[in-house]
Amino acid sequence: MRKVTNEIANAFAQGESKAVGNTWTDGQTVYLHGNKITERTEDGVFMSLAGWNTTTTRERLNGIARVLGLDVSFNQKDFEPYLNGSIVNPSEWVKVS
Repeated sequence: MRKVTNEIANAFAQGESKAVGNTWTDGQTVYLHGNKITERTEDGVFMSLAGWNTTTTRERLNGIARVLGLDVSFNQKDFEPYLNGSIVNPSEWVKVS
């Protein structure tokens, strides 16, 4: 896990604000390049590739999930984004907890 991801994921898990490089959190939401990729609400934790199926976006989401102890894995196969082995729409939000 990259240092940026680890710092942001830990801040998000503790509900604290933090900004590192191109990623920041207010403790309830995580943004990458200004795009919301993770949000915690009263209904649970939601994640999205925010339309960007990039290595960095997937790495941030997987790192946040790991720190939160969630069994969530974003990856790519044949240029298609996958979540836990199933194709996922990169613009849709998915409830992960």
